[in-house]
Amino acid sequence: MKKCACLCFTLLVILVSAIYLPILYEKIFFKQIKKTHLFYSPVSRDFILKEKFTGTVPEQALTTSVDHHTGIAYQKAGNTYVSRREFEKHLPFIFYKNMEIWGLLPLEIDGKKFDKQTIKKNRRVLELKSGYITDRRPFTPLWPLLESNPGQARLVFPDDRFRMTPTAMEFINTDTNREDKALTKTFTNALKDCGFIFPVQSVNGKFTVLKPFDEGIFMVDAKFCVFHVKRLNGKPEIIKTPIDTNLKTRFIKISENRQKQYYGLLLTHTNQINLLSYDNYKLIPLPLKHYDPDCMDIKLIFNPLFCTAVYSDQTMIRAVAMDRNFMVIKKFSHTMSRARVTLAKQVYHTLFPFCLHFDTKNSGFLSMQVQSEGKYALLGLIVCLGIFFSKTMLGRKKPPGLWKTALVATTGIYGLIAINMIDLDDEP
Repeated sequence: MKKCACLCFTLLVILVSAIYLPILYEKIFFKQIKKTHLFYSPVSRDFILKEKFTGTVPEQALTTSVDHHTGIAYQKAGNTYVSRREFEKHLPFIFYKNMEIWGLLPLEIDGKKFDKQTIKKNRRVLELKSGYITDRRPFTPLWPLLESNPGQARLVFPDDRFRMTPTAMEFINTDTNREDKALTKTFTNALKDCGFIFPVQSVNGKFTVLKPFDEGIFMVDAKFCVFHVKRLNGKPEIIKTPIDTNLKTRFIKISENRQKQYYGLLLTHTNQINLLSYDNYKLIPLPLKHYDPDCMDIKLIFNPLFCTAVYSDQTMIRAVAMDRNFMVIKKFSHTMSRARVTLAKQVYHTLFPFCLHFDTKNSGFLSMQVQSEGKYALLGLIVCLGIFFSKTMLGRKKPPGLWKTALVATTGIYGLIAINMIDLDDEP
């Protein structure tokens, strides 16, 4: 019984150590470095980036840091560093307010002039983070369906919420917490009349009143047909879109904008990202290679001349510059400074042969991840075995038991801690 208890306690010590010792090390020795910011410059017709350094700062970056912090680099695609002011001049559509202060407006690019109003009118950003995608976050059972014609300047939340059951679009009154059967019947029948097949695959919308207007929601039915659903003057307005069911729509990111060019971004089950146009729900596929929505965030930056798609995981950032017809102009990829292997990271991977991480980095769900670095982990295990053998031989004058050796050989520092905390016999 004692041996069983010791084995269980040993396992517990190893698991707890594998979770919390790496966290403690990270808190002490690692700096949280945000992702690199990457843009396409309409001035130089090339990419330019801003990032914070980890490790040694290049000498050239130090000489250009006269108007900003020395740990931050403003770098052109050809590894040429510039000052912060020069960086902003390369991106006049983004930093147009500073251009105005510096007396550089209106801009003239390619024989065209752009004043402040033209720039503001044609600026837009669409963003999709991996954790936003419906099947990568906890299911939300109740949603608000806003009134698209509120009869006033600002949007307001309705007195009800809806949920999708296997057979109906069910509305619940938030004051009484009871089903509004009349509203449920009205919207459910309207959906069925348009050809909607229950149960729903996904419900997609921007469920907030902090937007200029409401475009309703998009729902994907059991056959992957996409339906545009609005509440207009209290009544359902439903359109069955012509989006191809073979694409198997996975998620739609709605982004209302007063220009009314695109509803937002549509993601298919083959991980193809598309712009969803106001022009009869036309899909415009974006030519992005290596894009993985399950681990990458993507941002589309529009200006009067170009559209730039920027997408990244934890180590690599990529960008594709396109004209306003979404034809590729130029591509660029960059390993971010945050991914650089520093001495602190080498010690980390040597010290901890494996780490257990519980996080929600790329999802709304809490998940366990086991991380290990082969060559560094092997070195750490050899060092721990050496320490274990030296201590045992000095204290007992005889080789250690086989199972203790195996424990240290497979778990490293965690096994050493467990052996020193628990009175273990040589044999289990």
